[in-house]
Amino acid sequence: MRIRRERLRHLRRKRGMTQRQLAADLGCSRAAVSTWETTGRLPRPDRLQLLAHVLGVPVAELIEDGESLSLASLRLTAGMLAKDVARVLKVSKSTYSHVERGRQKVPPRWFPILSRTFGVPPELLTSLIDNSSAQNSDGGAE
Repeated sequence: MRIRRERLRHLRRKRGMTQRQLAADLGCSRAAVSTWETTGRLPRPDRLQLLAHVLGVPVAELIEDGESLSLASLRLTAGMLAKDVARVLKVSKSTYSHVERGRQKVPPRWFPILSRTFGVPPELLTSLIDNSSAQNSDGGAE
């Protein structure tokens, strides 16, 4: 999962912001903003959400099309292990792992918790789950 480098640069410039100004609004270094714009490296989930807010766009607009967005990728981007997410959800690691791998559906009560944990809007999670359910039901074909 990568950030849309050119889109990020375009949105920042459109708002008349330097990398330093955007960094100040996000509470990070100018070098971090530069890294996102040059390498496409994704910021932490909470910072990604703040970045989208500052730029006035949905998070999904900052993520490259065609990238595989999944619970696993969100968890890894957040720097968490499956056991860490399971602890936040107050479930066993195996229960979380089954859901993450698509063997079980995501319980509705998890959406707000995962949203806070991964720092993404609930609607991003809903679309993610809807897409993975459709892929799982047809063997992953698109």
